[in-house]
Amino acid sequence: MHKSPGKQFLNPSLRATFLIALAMFATEREARAYADPGSGALIWQMLVAGLVGVGFYFRRITAWFKNRKGPKV
Repeated sequence: MHKSPGKQFLNPSLRATFLIALAMFATEREARAYADPGSGALIWQMLVAGLVGVGFYFRRITAWFKNRKGPKV
């Protein structure tokens, strides 16, 4: 017989894992991170390159579908 989802959640090991994960996300720690000024430029460059790449392949795919239909009669 299968256990209901509510009873499966009451499994002690699953409950302990959930509580540990919740405690990790709920507690705050001091962030010791450094981002130099070039990091923002690198992120923008990656975003723009991704958008250009998506546009290029979108144009190629739409052209392929248009050519696949065959000549106009």
